[in-house]
Amino acid sequence: MRGVTVFKRMLKKIYWAFPALNKCKFFVEFVLKNKYWPDFKNPKTFNEKINFRKNNPKNELFSICADKVAAKEWVASKIGSEYIIPNYFVGDSIDYYQLKEIIDDKGDCLLKANHNSGPVFLLTRNSTEQEIREACYDVNRQLQIDFGRRQNEPWYSKIKPLVLVEKRLMPEDGDVCIRDYKFHVFKQEDYSCKIILEVHFDQDSNHNISYFDSDLNWLPISIEYPNIYTSLEKPINYEIMLEKAKTLASEFTYVRVDFYNINGSIYFGELTFAKTSGAGVFLNKMYDLWMGNFWKGNPSL
Repeated sequence: MRGVTVFKRMLKKIYWAFPALNKCKFFVEFVLKNKYWPDFKNPKTFNEKINFRKNNPKNELFSICADKVAAKEWVASKIGSEYIIPNYFVGDSIDYYQLKEIIDDKGDCLLKANHNSGPVFLLTRNSTEQEIREACYDVNRQLQIDFGRRQNEPWYSKIKPLVLVEKRLMPEDGDVCIRDYKFHVFKQEDYSCKIILEVHFDQDSNHNISYFDSDLNWLPISIEYPNIYTSLEKPINYEIMLEKAKTLASEFTYVRVDFYNINGSIYFGELTFAKTSGAGVFLNKMYDLWMGNFWKGNPSL
């Protein structure tokens, strides 16, 4: 088993070292998983348009807004600092003693790199020395990886890698984890917005995702995870989340705007420009095409 693991790691390094080979691997896996032959040059489906964007990014804000540190500053300038999760630390690296001091002083926190999509470490006053040291080692290691090259999402390669420690948000009473509201915002030709809301439930146990329109009507689509919840009670201050999502999306033809909502207190999560890196497995290609039809503008922007 260990030999198989080592072999897989070697293959990954080879793919990452040769971008053309990595793209071929991605294409083959896409066909096998999604059961159709994609056209990334003349895109029609949602996944095809994501891949067109990956290969032809034209919006300079992609790098700023994909940076977990810089994005907070940009978002604060657009909608206000009250929606920003507080930072406890930003730096070129972090060691055990720095992180232990933060935990002892501030309590629960999240440790992450700013230039990729994880992994993220939740640390508390109950975390052991070994857990803290391993988290520091891993996040420092992440800083050495060109995530943009690995994922073929070039905007990440322009981000200066940093370590970020931020406050942990606690879930509402009765919830095991925080509910994640992700607004897919598509700018229309008349500058209005078409919105699909993706809500994540039970991420720490039975992770599932349901989709709704902007009026919270359930949508029978499924991407990667099962769609279980067919109704959603309107969150407190839902209209504010909707308004702020539209504001943050105004610079893009499409973006996913993520918020957390805890008893009506709204916090910005992130901006995502390539959901599942353009390889999301839809229940049916029909839904892939359906979402793609909402994306009216140039995917490069």
